[in-house]
Amino acid sequence: MTEHDPDAASSPTVSRAGDRIHLVHHQGNRPPHWLTELAGRLSPARPGEAVVVVGAPLHEDGAEALCTWLAPSLDSIRDAQVRLLTLVMSAGALESGGHPSAAALICERWGLDVLAAAGTALVTSDGTLFSPDLPGASGGWWHFSPGAEARRVNSHLPLPDWELAVRRLGRQTVAGHVVEPVPAGLAVRPAGPAPVIAHTRPHTIPPERDRPQLILASAQVPAAVLAVVMGALPKPVRAALRLVTLDGQPLLRLGEELADLLDGDVQVAVGAPVAPAGTTPDGASAGDAAVELWMTDLRGRPSWRPFARTAVCSPESVTRATSVRAPRVTEWQAPANCSELMDSEDCKAVVTPAGLWLGPRDVEPPLLALFRPPTAEAVAVDLGVPGRPLADCLWPGLDTLLGRLEPDVLERVVVHAYGDLGTEDRERLLEFSARHRFSMAS
Repeated sequence: MTEHDPDAASSPTVSRAGDRIHLVHHQGNRPPHWLTELAGRLSPARPGEAVVVVGAPLHEDGAEALCTWLAPSLDSIRDAQVRLLTLVMSAGALESGGHPSAAALICERWGLDVLAAAGTALVTSDGTLFSPDLPGASGGWWHFSPGAEARRVNSHLPLPDWELAVRRLGRQTVAGHVVEPVPAGLAVRPAGPAPVIAHTRPHTIPPERDRPQLILASAQVPAAVLAVVMGALPKPVRAALRLVTLDGQPLLRLGEELADLLDGDVQVAVGAPVAPAGTTPDGASAGDAAVELWMTDLRGRPSWRPFARTAVCSPESVTRATSVRAPRVTEWQAPANCSELMDSEDCKAVVTPAGLWLGPRDVEPPLLALFRPPTAEAVAVDLGVPGRPLADCLWPGLDTLLGRLEPDVLERVVVHAYGDLGTEDRERLLEFSARHRFSMAS
């Protein structure tokens, strides 16, 4: 529904995306899909509150112009007895050239409390507001109230349940490593000189409501240091926490060492956090805080998105009874639903840290497949189990998988075949390799 659509071609359009949710976008009757999707994460507005999401760029007189274009909407918001307006707009709380911010003008003229970002205004996948607060730069969300000074609230809202426990730790040094709270949880880096990215990148990773992250500058941080940090957290927060590293190197071995020291499960991320291109369209005043896990090379360049997102490492005391100790993948984003890969009651597909395993339904993946660390260079596809011939039901699933992979992922596939391969199996693998152009493990 379009609320205001003036004649001037350069003027923005104000649309309504829901009850008390308003969108400012380029001239036209329909807001772009990315903007409505962003607004959908903030819907519905809570009683007594309203939301304005600004998707169009504003010029030098942006604050005044925005007030002009929003006037009908702001009048209706005020008449509806709204107490708080959330202005999702980059620099909405920032004065410019001696002129009041958009948030300050709206607060003064309409008598509303306004929540706005001093830096980039982002929305996470679960609807959390995020504005990175980098050293030496404006950021964070600010609260404006009529007749009062604006006050900084936080870099992200609402505050997750784990926030207080993390902030209580404060900034400290543990065995030559600096530990400090960041929006997503805690960051750990070696004390002393470090690349700029080690200081700034942890502040740009958006938080998750359900769990804090322990962000490591590299996978070389000693497990004993992390055990001290995690041991200082309340047990529920410690159990929810996930390790993630900026260099993208495998964390499984570190996770096992840490699990033994803490005598409890430890969650580790597979891959490094990378912000995908296009999360904030050119010129837009609001954006997506999406971060995806990618395998990265030694120069930090993304190569492919691992199917596994989170693996759990258990302590030896827990796994001693079964004599099997292997990480368990608990979150994944496979290229196809694993159950769809196998149109058979005899075979199954399982996501592993390094890729995917296809095999008989009555057995578990071989330990070699479960322990293989993920790498930037290879996507491991494991077939079958030692001591048994490859089942006929594996071939349709393998064909489906390879047909759904993106070209940049397919070129990294390395197939590991276990068990007794007959002449027909070898010929079929060679035929698949030629058709789909993947590599075979030697």
